[in-house]
Amino acid sequence: MLVAGAISVAASWFINMPSKEMLGTWVAPDYGQVMRITRLRAEVYRTTAVSCFREYAFPAHLDLVKLIAGASIERRNDMLELSVDGVVEPIRHTRSEFPSECAEPDHTERGAIHTFDVFWSAMDEHYPFFDLHNVDWDTRRELASSSDDLSEVELSFLLKQATLGLDDGHVQLSMGDQGYFSPEEDPSWLKANPSLTRKLLWQTALSQAEVPVQGLEGFSIRYGMRSDGIGYIAIKEMEVQKPIGQSSHEAASRAFQQVVMDLQDAKGIVVDVRYNPGGSDSVAVAIAEYFLQTPVTAFSKRSWQQEGYSEPFLVTIHPAQGPNLARPIVVLISELTGSAAEIFTLIMRERPETTIMGTRSSGGLSDVLEFTLPNGWLLGLSYQEYISAQGEAFEGIGIPPDIFVEFDADGIIAGTDALVETAVHLLGSN
Repeated sequence: MLVAGAISVAASWFINMPSKEMLGTWVAPDYGQVMRITRLRAEVYRTTAVSCFREYAFPAHLDLVKLIAGASIERRNDMLELSVDGVVEPIRHTRSEFPSECAEPDHTERGAIHTFDVFWSAMDEHYPFFDLHNVDWDTRRELASSSDDLSEVELSFLLKQATLGLDDGHVQLSMGDQGYFSPEEDPSWLKANPSLTRKLLWQTALSQAEVPVQGLEGFSIRYGMRSDGIGYIAIKEMEVQKPIGQSSHEAASRAFQQVVMDLQDAKGIVVDVRYNPGGSDSVAVAIAEYFLQTPVTAFSKRSWQQEGYSEPFLVTIHPAQGPNLARPIVVLISELTGSAAEIFTLIMRERPETTIMGTRSSGGLSDVLEFTLPNGWLLGLSYQEYISAQGEAFEGIGIPPDIFVEFDADGIIAGTDALVETAVHLLGSN
């Protein structure tokens, strides 16, 4: 029996190895990514004009990759598609020769000059929004040190200085002992009231909603039904705890079913994502599906690489199976609504009987493209443009509400939240 079991395991392993058509070198220029696949091993490299580093190496077993990393690899026509959990479109690779500069791809600390060069090149090749923020990136190269004799403190200062003016929360530097930095600026009302935190903002919103608040295990959602028959759902972030082997979409969809069942009798629903910084696009899609009765073409997205944008990838969202919350909806947004919460808003604004209320969102819709710098630090950057079904781009400017309501910081500090009551009144009057 042990021998038979071992043979069965071995057979399963080799059955799930990459097919012959998957073997070889594949490149995705929009992502600065090279993938090399052999029968037993897969390697992923990140490249710029001045570097090639191997970022990952793992056994080339398709089921194992999906189980542990939440990723799947599939050959489609003449392309190789890498689908990653949390992202709504696959990364498309085409066949290529293995780049000679990747022959020695280990992360090697060559000094501060090389680290700055890789940082500058990654931004130069993949960041499309310099003009939007009125930043002349070519002049930022002049900040580079002429000597490798820099401390980590001095190097971190240079990288921070180079990104100043890019009011973009997806431009990120994770610098080990030097901490985390983003050049994103807080809204003016938050700068003027430093005591306001997301925790306090949510506490006030939940208090003003006047609902017996319920939560979901492993999901940052609070919800309930008001005495007037209006439901309230606060989605604090687009993240969910998921069991091994289950995708974010599957876990979020399964958890949100409880909200759907508990709010079946609601006449209308306020969905509050004002202070939601984002998370997984897959979670945003899974939640939005429960508010749809028919498929909606929500948006398209395209990636930037020095020569221009890639072909747009069109995203259509289909209704979830079973009961739904196809009711009149008011979605509350603010300048702190970011990333995947903005993707959720893009989807919701395409359904009937939806009103978006509040202020413009943060304007940080793009996914984050990460580069590991030669010294081990991480650079994250925006590299995509999301385009609404009407052809609008909101990166850097935010999604506009249907009904603009100025943010009242004084009211929040005093423990009141007029926007929730305004939304409830709108639903009640309809």
